[in-house]
Amino acid sequence: MIPDILAVLLGYLLGSIPTAHLVARWRAGVNIRNVGEGNVGARNVWHVVGPFWGLLVGFLDISKGLGAVLLAWALGASTIGALLAGPAAIVGHAFPLFLRFQGGKGVSTTAGVLIAWSPWSSLTALLLFFLSQMILRDFNRSIVIAIVSGILLPLAFGKEWWLPIYAGVLFSALALKKWLDLAHERRVWATSGGWRGNARPGWYREETPPDLPEDETPADLQEKEQPCSS
Repeated sequence: MIPDILAVLLGYLLGSIPTAHLVARWRAGVNIRNVGEGNVGARNVWHVVGPFWGLLVGFLDISKGLGAVLLAWALGASTIGALLAGPAAIVGHAFPLFLRFQGGKGVSTTAGVLIAWSPWSSLTALLLFFLSQMILRDFNRSIVIAIVSGILLPLAFGKEWWLPIYAGVLFSALALKKWLDLAHERRVWATSGGWRGNARPGWYREETPPDLPEDETPADLQEKEQPCSS
């Protein structure tokens, strides 16, 4: 029982490490929640700070989910404890203790959790995401392909019947978090200048701002940044 409780608590604290916020502060001096699409996540860092830093944040966020499950196993937690440690990390990412409970969606952290339970199917889903992105040039469609693959593929790799249900529940929770953040993200998008180029969030509509000039970034248009404690 104690290992299970520790696994959940440590999973939450691990998930609460605000990687996107820290990288954006370090590299661009901006509060990532106040620029671009307003999401504290890898994709926003990619467009606001730069592709390399977005990939770094994605890798770190995946590591949070994977690390939470591995830590639960290392503590000797039960299967239930390990199954709960992953969602605890996702909750920590979405509602981080260190950012006043204002975090990101948790897509990458969820991917890390599923990598722990079904590595080959999850890595295949990630591969399908990158291939779809190369072919379609559409992040929103590519992420849908990856999510559906992440839910269905574990059975093809001989995993337990409950794993697709587990994955489906996790991804459904991400949809709820997206809905909760929608008003904030639309407000930030309309006031910060959005992203340069043709990239748009999944909720984008034509009433949002036009493209930025190629030599400007959303951070350049942020006239005044609200303080944010970390």
